[in-house]
Amino acid sequence: MTRAALRSAGPLLATFAALLSACGNEDVVVQEAPTPLQRGVAPEAGGTVAGDPLRDGSAAASSLTITVDDLGPGRFRYRSPASVRGGLVKIRLRNIGDAPHKAQLWRITGDHTVEQALAGLRNVSERKPLPDWLLWGGGVSLTEPKKTSTTLQSLPAGRYLVSSTSDRPGEVASFEASAPARSDEVPRAPARIEMRDFKFRVSGLRAGRNSVDVDNTGATPHFSYFALMRAGTDLQDVTRFFARNTTVGKPPVDAEKTRETAVLEGGERQVAQLDLPAGRYALICFVRGRAGGPRHLELGMINEVTVK
Repeated sequence: MTRAALRSAGPLLATFAALLSACGNEDVVVQEAPTPLQRGVAPEAGGTVAGDPLRDGSAAASSLTITVDDLGPGRFRYRSPASVRGGLVKIRLRNIGDAPHKAQLWRITGDHTVEQALAGLRNVSERKPLPDWLLWGGGVSLTEPKKTSTTLQSLPAGRYLVSSTSDRPGEVASFEASAPARSDEVPRAPARIEMRDFKFRVSGLRAGRNSVDVDNTGATPHFSYFALMRAGTDLQDVTRFFARNTTVGKPPVDAEKTRETAVLEGGERQVAQLDLPAGRYALICFVRGRAGGPRHLELGMINEVTVK
């Protein structure tokens, strides 16, 4: 299957092809002998709770609703209120468009503008260092058309940019988060994804809709990309596929059933919704460090997860 065929097959496949294109370059170095912990089945993360904070709600949380719609092939826009009370915030992404979308937040520190932030985002796709005043800010996971997804996370005071990805931001939105009246920690959830440098630990994922504690305990930005593995394939097949310059034959993963969370800086966490069909997944991080460098897949950040 060629990249052109992947792109023409639909919006999810276009995202999938973009990831392949970004990973398949001559400077990619695939780790030859990762430890079993890095390339095996993800070990238990622990730390889950019985209550669901997205279902039960939090009286301390303020509310922010972001809307995304499609304007034509490859064109989409985000809209948000101009301001929200900072601190613990329940963020909803209403996808009224015809393609899957996520809402990636970027926190702009200092006196920098949205226009400067957009210029800074180009550093990510060009493998250059990210400006120290521009921070990955979490956001809402990939959401199917005509659906709404919710995230619960802490937003420090400041200006935020809402986009899709660094190389395809869309028509962005921005908002200001005011200083919170109180500091409330993000609650735990019934499932957990712990993102380390450079491996995953996972607990409690089930088929269907999950409320997941997404916890970046590493020192560098991470996200979680779920690629449903086809029968008869393994993590070696998936790693080779994303490291190749071209695709030959049938991909080892089903691009129509990929899922992904927003990117979090090291030490940050959120509770996110993830809708997962049953199956075996390759759980991957494609993000580069703030200074650029290889994507985390090339550093061994890929584990297998079974969802029942």
